[in-house]
Amino acid sequence: MGERERPGEAIIRELQQGRDREENFRVLFERYYHVVYRFFRRKGFSSEDARDLTQETFFSVYRGLDELREPAQFEPWLYRIAKNLAINEMERRQAKKRAAAEVPLQEVPELERAASPTMAAVGDPIAVVLEQEKLEKLREVMHQLPPQMKRCVYLRVVKEQSVQEIATIMGISVNTVKAHLHQARKVLRERLSALFGDVEL
Repeated sequence: MGERERPGEAIIRELQQGRDREENFRVLFERYYHVVYRFFRRKGFSSEDARDLTQETFFSVYRGLDELREPAQFEPWLYRIAKNLAINEMERRQAKKRAAAEVPLQEVPELERAASPTMAAVGDPIAVVLEQEKLEKLREVMHQLPPQMKRCVYLRVVKEQSVQEIATIMGISVNTVKAHLHQARKVLRERLSALFGDVEL
């Protein structure tokens, strides 16, 4: 029986038993990726945000498979994970909009916050301007990274995933992940070392 014909329930059972975990998860990822991606697009997310949320959905699936008691209920469970992520993301964005006028510098995106220095001197107008310039430079450099490389950095820095976990989540090889992180580290070090020092990925 080919991979396309294998029942999803059988794949889930093998995953829960620890059998061919990486290969079975890859099959699961490929089978449901576009379904989840289209769900986020229908919710109004951009293509890039939909990709990130889809990857986050499958990361949650990977981490939580052992908690799924009934393999036959995988699809409703997958849908609930995606739905909850969509709700959380929309609520986060609404909260960000409400707070933006009052505390603009506290709502730095996670990746930028992870790479930026502490902002203890936020009350100093000069320090605030310098921090803004640093963050603008970081935004510019991150925006220029290729999408897949950018997602590797996001999962490594913000989600603190291992190279192996990133490879599984994104459906690419470990060597590809390492190459992306090596190149991203080189680019960020070259362009940002004067502002942030060495960049750890």
